[in-house]
Amino acid sequence: MIKYVLFVAILMAISSCSITQHVAPNDMKCPDSPKCVSSEEQDTAQFVEPLSFSDQPEQAMARLKTALLSEENVTITNEQPAYLYAEVRSQLFGFVDDMKFILMSEQGTIQVRSSARTGYSDLGVNRRRIERIRTVFNASNQ
Repeated sequence: MIKYVLFVAILMAISSCSITQHVAPNDMKCPDSPKCVSSEEQDTAQFVEPLSFSDQPEQAMARLKTALLSEENVTITNEQPAYLYAEVRSQLFGFVDDMKFILMSEQGTIQVRSSARTGYSDLGVNRRRIERIRTVFNASNQ
């Protein structure tokens, strides 16, 4: 019980260290805090590989949508042919993370960004989520 209370206290302290972040739709860069991963952050700890595809762009985006919705508490709030924006609400505290995906048809990639909206650190949650999405996305192409 004491470990649980301590964990909750630390999590609340970390999350209250920063103001809410709002990012422009095409901005894929991360803030200077460890709460974000992006395929646009070359040579940093925040870098994550973009999603790669060899099928048609429309099929890749459909697979991405399926992969996104395989995660719990995901709401797609903006869907366009070459862009997906989703919000993820944490089960325990209701924190919101933002995910953006931009299709780069010519390169055969989908640029990704996932970031906690508030707080200083996400304790690696966004990286693990993107990698789970990548696994489902890649598995559905077979």
